[in-house]
Amino acid sequence: MNTGGNDTAPAWPPASRGWLAVLLLALASIVSQWDRTVINLMVGPIKEAFALDDTSFAALQGVAFGLFYITACIPIGRLADRYERRLIIGIALAFWSLFAMASGLARTYVQLFLTRIGVAVGEASLTPAGFSMLSDLFPPEKLGKPVGAFLMSSPVGQGLAFIGGGALLQWLTTSPVLAGGPLASLAPWQAAFLLIGAPGLLLVPAFLLYREPIRRGTGGASSLPAGEVVGIVRARSKALIPMLAGFAMVPVVSYAVGIWTPALFQRTWGWNPAQVGMGFGLIMLTFGTAGAYFGGWLSDRLASRGVLDAPLKAAMAGFVGCGFFGALAPLMPTAPLALMMLAPTVFLANVPYACAGTALQLIVPNRARAQVSAIYITITTLVGLTIGPMIVGFMTDHVFHDPKDIRYSMSIVIGFAAPALFVLLALARRPYRELRAREQH
Repeated sequence: MNTGGNDTAPAWPPASRGWLAVLLLALASIVSQWDRTVINLMVGPIKEAFALDDTSFAALQGVAFGLFYITACIPIGRLADRYERRLIIGIALAFWSLFAMASGLARTYVQLFLTRIGVAVGEASLTPAGFSMLSDLFPPEKLGKPVGAFLMSSPVGQGLAFIGGGALLQWLTTSPVLAGGPLASLAPWQAAFLLIGAPGLLLVPAFLLYREPIRRGTGGASSLPAGEVVGIVRARSKALIPMLAGFAMVPVVSYAVGIWTPALFQRTWGWNPAQVGMGFGLIMLTFGTAGAYFGGWLSDRLASRGVLDAPLKAAMAGFVGCGFFGALAPLMPTAPLALMMLAPTVFLANVPYACAGTALQLIVPNRARAQVSAIYITITTLVGLTIGPMIVGFMTDHVFHDPKDIRYSMSIVIGFAAPALFVLLALARRPYRELRAREQH
């Protein structure tokens, strides 16, 4: 089942084949975002159903999802560097979709916790295997836009989840559909999980039928021993350590904003899930999508001018204003003003994602790309899901003591992240340029 490759690979495949892979990966990403995002609209009913506080609810995302997502990421990344990535993604897609549906059947907090673990383990396959596939379908100087297009599906999925999920929850709550029939014993939030998990199963055959791309670049001929991959990481540590630490600040903002914004609007301004879903969902769908694509476009634009550290420069330039707008958004006196501040926050928060994915693929040998990408996802998710939602929930419960003061917790966490990324990526730029110069020669 190993996919062969060599260092003198044939011509790059037609662009149409590469962009078909981007489309499939993007659709899978959208489905994964539905599964992990709609739960953020369910803070109230889930807390009420299982008598939880904010910290316990945050654990569903920060521990059940986040911890096991990162635990599975590196082993799955190693599989993706050895076996056919299309099969790994297809099987994992079926796995996480079924567990997402099972979340709707949970009768206790422990059962819900376990189903979120299943979702996390399945979704851990998508990004490392997807990055690796794209690096074999597009030449390095054209990689930024496909990676950006793949990753722009994340805010698309989140936006659709907030808009559709909010409307779905409102409909399930107010309509008689749950009064009888097979869903009669379920609460609205449980029925919503069953309905949003099912579409992912329809995508599985598409991945199983897609032709695996030839592996290209250095180290593409055969799988690498784990010790050699560790050596690759160690040899690049001067660039990778500050890069990974800096890019970890991006999910800190994304998770803090994505998980707690619904609660912010519900507690501060009394919005219902449908209102939050429509208002915040439209921002995610438009500004988040634009930010993710802009990051890939800007990286490619700089690279075409010979800038060796183009992905890092693009990430720094894009994220610099995120902390400013993000810290102000929760403190606004009215909901419309908060949404106005969230628009640039979401745009700028999504710029670095494509930059990070592109940057890693350009300094790592082929057969280590999925594994190093998995290390990146592991570290950034661990930091992002702990500092983002967990610290916001903890500060609200134990520092400010009033659920309405979540606005101050969010402001503090978001305001810290952007300058931290800028400083850390600045430290990575020189060693990164040296690695890129070495790869080109």
